[in-house]
Amino acid sequence: MRVSGSSEARVHIPSGSRVFCISHNDDADGLASAALIHRATRCSFSLTGYEDLEKTLAEAPANLDWLVLSDLGLSEKTELINNLPAIARHVLYLDHHLLSANSKRTLRKAKVIVRHSLNNCASVLAWDMFRNQLPEAAINLAAYGAVTDPPVSGRLTREVMLKTSWNLDAYEGHLLALALSSKNCTARLREKIVRELAALRLPHEMREVRRLADQQAVGMLKIQKQLHDRAKVKGRVAIARAGRLALGTTAELLLGVPNVVATVVYQTTGTPAQTRISVRGTDECARHLGKLMSRLSRRVGGEGGGHMLAAGAMVPTERLQEFLRLFVKAVGR
Repeated sequence: MRVSGSSEARVHIPSGSRVFCISHNDDADGLASAALIHRATRCSFSLTGYEDLEKTLAEAPANLDWLVLSDLGLSEKTELINNLPAIARHVLYLDHHLLSANSKRTLRKAKVIVRHSLNNCASVLAWDMFRNQLPEAAINLAAYGAVTDPPVSGRLTREVMLKTSWNLDAYEGHLLALALSSKNCTARLREKIVRELAALRLPHEMREVRRLADQQAVGMLKIQKQLHDRAKVKGRVAIARAGRLALGTTAELLLGVPNVVATVVYQTTGTPAQTRISVRGTDECARHLGKLMSRLSRRVGGEGGGHMLAAGAMVPTERLQEFLRLFVKAVGR
């Protein structure tokens, strides 16, 4: 089984195969990816965060024919990649995060099938990978990821957007994204959303999604003002501890602070010794935040990565202030 970095490669998973999918739990792209894979393969699935991937893999069902990983960023996770062949006969990796040359070699050696693109989000890649096993309307799920993830201009993304209704899918995608940004959107609800998306139910038809999205929208302006008031501005960077919203949403809201080109939001995890960080930037930032987060987080004993203007990391709490100083210095005063 050869590895392909081509954005056009496809595989066919035969009906009746024992398939397990693991996808990102935090955003519309991750859930839409899981829904598309679930619909195409009838797989069981689990949603997880970047920091919990190893634990989720350890709990994967036995005797798998296929393991599908989506939207989870495996760059520089050498040990994890080397362990993948022991979990399933075939492994498929769909992703749009940065992927180092070393990690590509490691994936090739582990015989992982790779569908990777920096120009198309994970749900678009999942839709294209399985388009021959999906109903026509499933393309809308790919659009939910495309309209809510960092903007890209890949050929497949353009195809998805031209074949769907921009206004409708922008509404449905952002409704879903708002609901997922709520801390009241539980793991059980996220799994339910995946199943309903796979059944081609629209987000506005899901009562819990509508309720949470409405709550988030009502409180967003108030929360944004509170964030702006308590944020610390250092150089061209606004920094704040997370509150009631998801980290990424909070970081996006902070970009409205005057004269800021990048934002950093952080919160401790279930393990107080570790702190999660989310960053966002504008074009004026002039730095690839995914590359920057990867480099700086490693310097303080953590790990991170992401996209050009949206990235994240996990760092030791005791070295958080050191990380913040390095980030502000790198972005520039």
